[in-house]
Amino acid sequence: MTKHDQQAYTNLFARPFMPFTGLNDLIQPSSITSIWPIHNLLPIGLTLLSGESRSGKTSLALQLMLNVTQGQSSFAGEARDDSQPFKSTRGHAFYLGLDHSLLRLHELRSRLLSAQLGTPPPNNLFFTNTWTPLTPTEGLYELQSWLTNSPDTHLLVIDNLASLRPLFKGNDRELLALLRRLAEQQDISILVLHTCKRSSSLTASVDHHLHLKRLPVSNYYHLDVLGSSLAPFSLTLHCPTSHIHFRHASLEENLALTTLSAHKTLTPERVTILHLIHTCEHPLSPAQVTAALGLDYTCVRQLLSKMARANLLYTTSRGHYTLHPFIKPLVPELLAQYPHQLKFEIAHILPTPDSEDTHSSNPSDTPESSTPNTPHSTQPPDTTSNLASQIRIAHNLTPPSPTLLTNPNTNTYPD
Repeated sequence: MTKHDQQAYTNLFARPFMPFTGLNDLIQPSSITSIWPIHNLLPIGLTLLSGESRSGKTSLALQLMLNVTQGQSSFAGEARDDSQPFKSTRGHAFYLGLDHSLLRLHELRSRLLSAQLGTPPPNNLFFTNTWTPLTPTEGLYELQSWLTNSPDTHLLVIDNLASLRPLFKGNDRELLALLRRLAEQQDISILVLHTCKRSSSLTASVDHHLHLKRLPVSNYYHLDVLGSSLAPFSLTLHCPTSHIHFRHASLEENLALTTLSAHKTLTPERVTILHLIHTCEHPLSPAQVTAALGLDYTCVRQLLSKMARANLLYTTSRGHYTLHPFIKPLVPELLAQYPHQLKFEIAHILPTPDSEDTHSSNPSDTPESSTPNTPHSTQPPDTTSNLASQIRIAHNLTPPSPTLLTNPNTNTYPD
């Protein structure tokens, strides 16, 4: 960028001249407001919303825009609570979706409004996916004119920084400094989306920083909030796949996420066992799991024992395994991330004697052989083969709805 260009950009959003002023004379004039578009989350200034690719940044930005245009609290659940800490100040919002086609904008609109059934679309939310080059006489002047002619504007979202670079001659720091001065001049919040890590060096060029991360259960997100006007804090959010509606995760969901995020928790074989027990809807013994999956009996017992210690499974008094209450609320959403899991159509599972499937607290223990003279036997004689003949399980990638015959009097948990 030449010196002439730098001077032109500086003059475009220049601050009014201010001489040295004493502290007692530094009184906020009535013409300067300090309205936050979203209290405790989005103040006036330039904010960077970062995250990995496909981490939900666009969906979150659209949710925040809708909250501003409707004056609703952000991340609220079904029950409206006036004491919600993230209240919004109603106003206009502009969205520069330079990275999206017209079809993509229609899809985002449908997902955004599907959570607002019975509510008319806001008339103060504006979209575009094109813009002229960001020069003082073209793109920047037009952007300034739009914001000036809409004095009730509170939020401008730019999605994303990479798509804005070809329209600007300078580097990222110069571009962010320009947007920062624009936000100051117009007294609005500008939210710039960027695909990067939390530790990106660009965070030094903005006033505030939001970082979004998708958790192992993909409908849940972790949001870190940092900024000069905010004390650092974090939020755990949930957003369904069908529509855009971020809300606070409950304490029960947080506990389940903590359990599911443990080291080596979601291995393929563990997910398969969770899928089998969830499909059966009643506790299963190690021998039943062995027959259903066709695995080695000793390996299954060790795996079930480790899953129980990891709070993925719960052991009943009869040595059978069921889903642990910690993770049970999130199991359906977890399994939805693995669409190629085998589907089980279980017609009947005969109960096995307690003596065959007594749970061993030591995962390395192998079941004792029924024949004293064979101490190193690793599998009860004919247990798997006999049980397999009593179980009819159809493995199909696209089966009809499972038909489960369970005993309604079976207690899932001991008294």
